[in-house]
Amino acid sequence: MGLWSILLLPTKLGAQDMTWWNDKHNWDGSTPWFRMMTTSAAHMGPNALPIPEIGEGLANEYASFEMRPQAHLSKGDQTYDLYTSIKVPFATFGSFEAFLVPVEYYKMDTMTRDERLARNYDAKGFAGGDFWFGTTLNLLHGQNRLPDVSMAFYFKTASGTQLDDARYTDAPAYYILLNAGQDVFYFGEKSDVKLRIFGSLGTYVWQTHSDIHNQDDAWVYGLGVSIQNKYRYARIVYAGYNGYLNNGDRPMVLRMHFGTRPDILSSNRKIYWSFRYEIGLQDFNYHTLGLGLTYLFY
Repeated sequence: MGLWSILLLPTKLGAQDMTWWNDKHNWDGSTPWFRMMTTSAAHMGPNALPIPEIGEGLANEYASFEMRPQAHLSKGDQTYDLYTSIKVPFATFGSFEAFLVPVEYYKMDTMTRDERLARNYDAKGFAGGDFWFGTTLNLLHGQNRLPDVSMAFYFKTASGTQLDDARYTDAPAYYILLNAGQDVFYFGEKSDVKLRIFGSLGTYVWQTHSDIHNQDDAWVYGLGVSIQNKYRYARIVYAGYNGYLNNGDRPMVLRMHFGTRPDILSSNRKIYWSFRYEIGLQDFNYHTLGLGLTYLFY
C-alpha cells in the first residue's frame, strides 16, 4: 500500500454500490471504467494538468521554499489545497525546482460529477497530488540589448490519487519551455523600478487512459509583463496550452500576482509574501485565489 493510500484510507473505507454509476454511464460490464474518462484539463480537477508557469527568461536566483494555500472556485467544483515548492539554484547556470500539492479537499456538484464520470457518489473528499520536478537552464543572460533566454524541462510522476474522482491522472507527463524576457523601461534614470516583458513557447505531453489515443500533445504559450523595484513586484500573464485532441485540452488563463521580493544586498529579511489571482478563460472553469509565503535560505 502506497503512502497516499495510507494517508487517504478513511476516504476509501466502505465499498460503494456502483449500480448508479453503471446505469448512468451505460457501462458494458467489461470496459475498464478509467478507459471511459477524459484525461484533459476541462474534465479533471484543477491540479491534474496545470498550465505551466511562464518564466521571465531567467532561472531562479535564490534557494527558497514556498507554501501557498489556494482556493479553486467554480460553479460545480470547490477545491482547497496547499501548494508547496522548493527551488535551488546552481551557480549562474540554472536552477532546480520541485513542487507538489500534498493534499486537497474537493466538493463537486452532481452535474460536474457525472460530466467527469467520477465514481464517488458523494463527490467530495481528499486527494494527494502529483510530484513535479524540473530544471531551468540559462541560455543567454546579461547580454546588453539581447533578451535573457532560458530553457525549462519539467516532469510529472504518476503519484496523484483519486483518479476515480477525476482529481489526478495517475499517469506521467512532461513539458519543455523556451522562455525569454527583456527589461524595456526604467522609471527615472536607471532607477530600481523597471518594466519587463516576457513570454514562453513549448510543448506539453501527457499520457491518457484512452484506447484510441494513449497520449495527448500540446503546444504551450504565454505572454506577460511585470513591474518591480527592490522590494515589490506585480505581474500579469496570459497563458495556456493547445492539445491536439480538442477534448477540453485547450485551457487558457489570465494570472495576476503581486508581492514582496528579496533584495539581499539591502535586507536581511528571509520571509516574503505573495498574492495570486487566476481567471480561467477556456477549458478551466475556475477562479483561483492563493496567498503564499516564501522562505529564503541565505
